[in-house]
Amino acid sequence: MALSPSDIVWYLTGATSDGGSQSDPNQSLGNYRSSTEFVSDSIENLFDNVESTEAQSGDTEYRCVCIKNTGSSTWSDVKFYINSVTPSPDTHIEFAVEVPTGSDTAGHAQTIADESTAPTVGSGNVSSWSTATTYASGVGVNQGSHDANLDAGEIVFLWIKRVVSSNASAYSNDYVSITARGTTS
Repeated sequence: MALSPSDIVWYLTGATSDGGSQSDPNQSLGNYRSSTEFVSDSIENLFDNVESTEAQSGDTEYRCVCIKNTGSSTWSDVKFYINSVTPSPDTHIEFAVEVPTGSDTAGHAQTIADESTAPTVGSGNVSSWSTATTYASGVGVNQGSHDANLDAGEIVFLWIKRVVSSNASAYSNDYVSITARGTTS
């Protein structure tokens, strides 16, 4: 049976066990997949508003979300890329893909101490930071010894870095869209 878009579910992280309780986007800082689905197209769904002091001095923050193939088929050649960049000239987004440590279906990501602490990227099972904007240049789930697919029940983590330049101007409705794309058979 082929996958449908509803089979690919995005979750917050920060739980102490796979599927555990954790519903605060500001605490989505790695560790295990939360039971709380990450809702797209909602205001401040992952990052909070930039405060005036952060805009003045500049600010870099990090979040981690988990993507799970809840279907019964393999999702092949999975890659992530930025589908629409931030409209504000004073912000930009980068991302990195991390395959789970431990089980491919219930493992965990690295955990950062707070939203200002950078995760370790570019080694082991974590890609380098990317600003890819097409599927062709996107970052795949084939990090470390993991293949390019998400089999039924498998998960992958996505680290997102938001950079606000110093002396940033106020900007309403700044957003970004990151796409996960693959093929099914």
